[in-house]
Amino acid sequence: MPFLKTLFCGFVVSVCLTTLALSEGLPVVDGSTRSDWTAVGAVIAQGTEGGSSCSGTLVAPDLIITAAHCTTQKEGLLDSLRFFAGQDGTRFVASSGSSDIIRHPDWADATGSDKYRFDVAVVRLSRPISRDVVSPVLLVPAQRRLPQEAVFLGYQNDTGPRLHGRFDCALYPLTTQGLLTSECHVIRGNSGGAVVVRLEQNWYLAGTIVARREPEGTALAAQLNDWLRGHVSAALNREAQRLAR
Repeated sequence: MPFLKTLFCGFVVSVCLTTLALSEGLPVVDGSTRSDWTAVGAVIAQGTEGGSSCSGTLVAPDLIITAAHCTTQKEGLLDSLRFFAGQDGTRFVASSGSSDIIRHPDWADATGSDKYRFDVAVVRLSRPISRDVVSPVLLVPAQRRLPQEAVFLGYQNDTGPRLHGRFDCALYPLTTQGLLTSECHVIRGNSGGAVVVRLEQNWYLAGTIVARREPEGTALAAQLNDWLRGHVSAALNREAQRLAR
Protein backbone atom coordinates (compact mmCIF):
# COMPACT_ATOMS: atom_id res chain seq x y z
CA MET A 1 0.00 0.00 0.00
CA PRO A 2 1.37 3.48 -0.84
CA PHE A 3 2.52 5.82 1.92
CA LEU A 4 -0.55 7.18 3.73
CA LYS A 5 -1.08 10.46 5.52
CA THR A 6 -3.92 11.22 7.90
CA LEU A 7 -5.88 14.38 7.21
CA PHE A 8 -6.17 15.97 10.64
CA CYS A 9 -6.07 19.75 10.29
CA GLY A 10 -4.70 21.90 13.11
CA PHE A 11 -5.09 25.65 13.15
CA VAL A 12 -4.10 28.67 15.23
CA VAL A 13 -6.25 31.79 14.97
CA SER A 14 -8.33 29.90 12.40
CA VAL A 15 -5.46 29.46 9.93
CA CYS A 16 -5.14 25.90 8.62
CA LEU A 17 -1.57 24.63 8.94
CA THR A 18 -1.16 22.79 5.66
CA THR A 19 1.56 23.01 3.05
CA LEU A 20 -0.47 21.06 0.51
CA ALA A 21 -1.60 22.86 -2.63
CA LEU A 22 -5.22 23.92 -2.35
CA SER A 23 -5.92 22.69 -5.88
CA GLU A 24 -5.23 19.12 -4.74
CA GLY A 25 -8.32 18.96 -2.57
CA LEU A 26 -12.02 18.63 -3.21
CA PRO A 27 -13.76 21.60 -4.89
CA VAL A 28 -16.24 23.77 -3.00
CA VAL A 29 -19.81 22.47 -3.27
CA ASP A 30 -21.95 25.15 -4.90
CA GLY A 31 -24.66 26.85 -2.89
CA SER A 32 -27.60 25.30 -4.72
CA THR A 33 -26.35 21.80 -3.84
CA ARG A 34 -24.92 22.48 -0.38
CA SER A 35 -28.33 22.52 1.32
CA ASP A 36 -28.83 18.85 0.37
CA TRP A 37 -25.84 17.81 2.48
CA THR A 38 -26.31 19.56 5.83
CA ALA A 39 -25.81 16.24 7.67
CA VAL A 40 -22.11 16.54 6.80
CA GLY A 41 -20.54 19.09 9.12
CA ALA A 42 -17.39 20.43 10.70
CA VAL A 43 -16.00 18.78 13.86
CA ILE A 44 -14.15 21.40 15.91
CA ALA A 45 -12.01 21.27 19.06
CA GLN A 46 -10.79 24.46 20.71
CA GLY A 47 -8.09 24.92 23.34
CA THR A 48 -5.56 27.28 24.86
CA GLU A 49 -3.07 26.79 22.01
CA GLY A 50 -5.41 26.92 19.04
CA GLY A 51 -7.80 24.36 17.67
CA SER A 52 -8.34 21.51 15.27
CA SER A 53 -10.83 20.83 12.53
CA CYS A 54 -12.12 17.69 10.83
CA SER A 55 -15.38 16.56 9.26
CA GLY A 56 -18.19 14.33 10.47
CA THR A 57 -21.55 12.90 9.38
CA LEU A 58 -24.80 12.92 11.33
CA VAL A 59 -26.18 9.35 11.28
CA ALA A 60 -28.77 9.68 14.08
CA PRO A 61 -30.12 12.75 15.89
CA ASP A 62 -27.55 12.35 18.68
CA LEU A 63 -24.67 10.62 16.86
CA ILE A 64 -22.01 11.46 14.29
CA ILE A 65 -19.34 9.30 12.66
CA THR A 66 -15.86 10.74 12.17
CA ALA A 67 -12.25 9.55 12.02
CA ALA A 68 -10.74 8.29 15.28
CA HIS A 69 -7.56 10.33 14.81
CA CYS A 70 -9.74 13.47 14.79
CA THR A 71 -10.84 12.77 18.37
CA THR A 72 -7.49 12.28 20.09
CA GLN A 73 -6.67 15.06 22.51
CA LYS A 74 -3.77 17.28 21.46
CA GLU A 75 -1.75 19.50 23.79
CA GLY A 76 -3.73 22.60 24.63
CA LEU A 77 -7.01 21.23 23.22
CA LEU A 78 -10.15 20.53 25.18
CA ASP A 79 -11.25 16.90 25.50
CA SER A 80 -14.63 17.68 23.92
CA LEU A 81 -15.72 18.38 20.36
CA ARG A 82 -18.42 20.46 18.74
CA PHE A 83 -20.29 19.50 15.59
CA PHE A 84 -21.56 22.18 13.20
CA ALA A 85 -24.06 20.66 10.76
CA GLY A 86 -24.09 22.28 7.34
CA GLN A 87 -21.52 24.92 8.26
CA ASP A 88 -21.07 27.60 5.61
CA GLY A 89 -18.60 30.26 6.69
CA THR A 90 -19.86 31.68 9.98
CA ARG A 91 -23.35 30.21 9.48
CA PHE A 92 -24.54 26.69 10.24
CA VAL A 93 -27.82 24.80 10.31
CA ALA A 94 -27.43 23.26 13.77
CA SER A 95 -24.72 22.55 16.32
CA SER A 96 -24.11 20.49 19.43
CA GLY A 97 -21.27 19.67 21.77
CA SER A 98 -20.17 16.13 22.57
CA SER A 99 -21.22 14.11 25.60
CA ASP A 100 -19.18 11.01 24.76
CA ILE A 101 -16.43 10.10 22.29
CA ILE A 102 -15.96 6.40 21.49
CA ARG A 103 -13.13 5.22 19.25
CA HIS A 104 -13.01 1.81 17.60
CA PRO A 105 -11.48 -0.51 20.23
CA ASP A 106 -8.96 -1.97 17.75
CA TRP A 107 -7.64 1.34 16.42
CA ALA A 108 -5.07 2.32 19.06
CA ASP A 109 -2.97 -0.84 18.70
CA ALA A 110 -3.61 -1.50 15.01
CA THR A 111 -0.78 -1.68 12.47
CA GLY A 112 -0.57 -1.76 8.69
CA SER A 113 -3.84 -1.35 6.80
CA ASP A 114 -5.80 -2.05 10.01
CA LYS A 115 -4.64 1.35 11.32
CA TYR A 116 -6.86 2.90 8.63
CA ARG A 117 -9.60 0.27 8.61
CA PHE A 118 -10.30 0.93 12.29
CA ASP A 119 -9.68 4.71 12.20
CA VAL A 120 -13.31 5.48 13.02
CA ALA A 121 -15.12 6.92 16.01
CA VAL A 122 -18.64 7.86 17.05
CA VAL A 123 -19.40 11.06 18.91
CA ARG A 124 -22.56 11.20 20.96
CA LEU A 125 -24.01 14.70 20.94
CA SER A 126 -25.05 16.41 24.15
CA ARG A 127 -28.14 17.81 22.42
CA PRO A 128 -29.88 15.77 19.70
CA ILE A 129 -30.41 17.56 16.39
CA SER A 130 -34.04 17.36 15.29
CA ARG A 131 -34.84 15.51 12.07
CA ASP A 132 -36.98 18.53 11.19
CA VAL A 133 -33.74 20.54 11.03
CA VAL A 134 -31.23 18.01 9.65
CA SER A 135 -31.99 14.56 8.25
CA PRO A 136 -29.34 12.00 9.28
CA VAL A 137 -27.67 10.01 6.51
CA LEU A 138 -28.76 6.39 6.19
CA LEU A 139 -26.15 3.64 6.38
CA VAL A 140 -25.65 1.55 3.26
CA PRO A 141 -27.33 -1.84 3.79
CA ALA A 142 -24.94 -4.53 5.00
CA GLN A 143 -23.58 -6.83 2.30
CA ARG A 144 -24.92 -4.53 -0.42
CA ARG A 145 -22.72 -4.32 -3.50
CA LEU A 146 -21.45 -0.76 -3.88
CA PRO A 147 -21.77 1.17 -7.14
CA GLN A 148 -18.73 2.24 -9.14
CA GLU A 149 -19.08 5.94 -8.27
CA ALA A 150 -19.42 7.77 -4.97
CA VAL A 151 -19.63 11.27 -3.53
CA PHE A 152 -16.73 12.38 -1.31
CA LEU A 153 -17.61 15.25 1.06
CA GLY A 154 -15.67 17.10 3.75
CA TYR A 155 -14.43 20.41 5.12
CA GLN A 156 -11.02 21.88 4.27
CA ASN A 157 -10.89 25.37 5.81
CA ASP A 158 -8.90 26.70 2.87
CA THR A 159 -11.54 29.29 1.93
CA GLY A 160 -13.27 29.36 5.30
CA PRO A 161 -15.30 26.44 6.69
CA ARG A 162 -17.35 25.47 3.65
CA LEU A 163 -18.35 22.07 2.38
CA HIS A 164 -16.15 20.61 -0.36
CA GLY A 165 -16.94 17.59 -2.48
CA ARG A 166 -16.83 15.65 -5.72
CA PHE A 167 -19.85 13.82 -7.09
CA ASP A 168 -18.11 11.65 -9.67
CA CYS A 169 -15.43 9.81 -7.70
CA ALA A 170 -14.60 6.34 -9.02
CA LEU A 171 -14.88 3.89 -6.13
CA TYR A 172 -12.59 0.90 -5.62
CA PRO A 173 -13.54 -1.28 -2.63
CA LEU A 174 -10.76 -3.23 -0.92
CA THR A 175 -13.29 -5.51 0.72
CA THR A 176 -10.87 -7.87 2.46
CA GLN A 177 -9.12 -4.89 4.08
CA GLY A 178 -12.32 -3.01 4.95
CA LEU A 179 -11.21 0.02 2.94
CA LEU A 180 -12.35 2.11 -0.01
CA THR A 181 -10.05 3.94 -2.42
CA SER A 182 -10.72 6.53 -5.08
CA GLU A 183 -8.89 8.69 -7.59
CA CYS A 184 -10.43 11.82 -6.04
CA HIS A 185 -7.95 13.98 -4.16
CA VAL A 186 -8.33 14.95 -0.51
CA ILE A 187 -6.37 17.20 1.85
CA ARG A 188 -6.16 17.95 5.56
CA GLY A 189 -9.49 18.68 7.19
CA ASN A 190 -11.30 16.10 5.02
CA SER A 191 -10.71 13.41 7.67
CA GLY A 192 -14.00 12.13 9.01
CA GLY A 193 -15.77 13.22 5.83
CA ALA A 194 -18.46 11.19 4.14
CA VAL A 195 -18.30 8.69 1.30
CA VAL A 196 -21.87 8.54 0.02
CA VAL A 197 -23.38 6.30 -2.66
CA ARG A 198 -26.71 6.36 -4.46
CA LEU A 199 -28.81 3.19 -4.47
CA GLU A 200 -32.13 3.39 -6.28
CA GLN A 201 -33.49 6.81 -5.20
CA ASN A 202 -31.69 7.19 -1.87
CA TRP A 203 -28.25 8.29 -0.68
CA TYR A 204 -26.37 6.11 1.81
CA LEU A 205 -23.19 6.48 3.83
CA ALA A 206 -20.67 3.85 2.70
CA GLY A 207 -17.51 4.97 4.47
CA THR A 208 -15.48 7.64 6.26
CA ILE A 209 -12.46 9.46 4.81
CA VAL A 210 -9.40 8.66 6.95
CA ALA A 211 -6.24 9.29 4.92
CA ARG A 212 -4.67 10.24 1.60
CA ARG A 213 -2.44 7.96 -0.43
CA GLU A 214 0.95 9.50 -1.15
CA PRO A 215 2.38 10.65 -3.48
CA GLU A 216 -0.85 10.74 -5.50
CA GLY A 217 -2.90 12.49 -2.80
CA THR A 218 -5.93 10.30 -3.51
CA ALA A 219 -8.53 9.33 -0.93
CA LEU A 220 -8.60 6.35 1.40
CA ALA A 221 -11.74 5.63 3.42
CA ALA A 222 -12.76 3.13 6.08
CA GLN A 223 -15.81 1.09 5.14
CA LEU A 224 -18.74 0.80 7.52
CA ASN A 225 -18.29 -2.11 9.91
CA ASP A 226 -20.41 -3.99 12.44
CA TRP A 227 -19.03 -1.89 15.31
CA LEU A 228 -20.29 1.33 13.71
CA ARG A 229 -23.62 -0.24 12.78
CA GLY A 230 -24.10 -1.33 16.38
CA HIS A 231 -23.60 2.20 17.71
CA VAL A 232 -25.96 3.66 15.12
CA SER A 233 -28.59 1.05 15.98
CA ALA A 234 -28.26 1.96 19.67
CA ALA A 235 -28.65 5.66 18.81
CA LEU A 236 -31.82 4.98 16.83
CA ASN A 237 -33.18 3.02 19.80
CA ARG A 238 -32.48 6.01 22.06
CA GLU A 239 -34.39 8.19 19.62
CA ALA A 240 -37.37 5.80 19.68
CA GLN A 241 -37.36 5.86 23.49
CA ARG A 242 -37.32 9.67 23.56
CA LEU A 243 -40.26 9.83 21.16
CA ALA A 244 -42.22 7.29 23.21
CA ARG A 245 -42.07 9.36 26.39
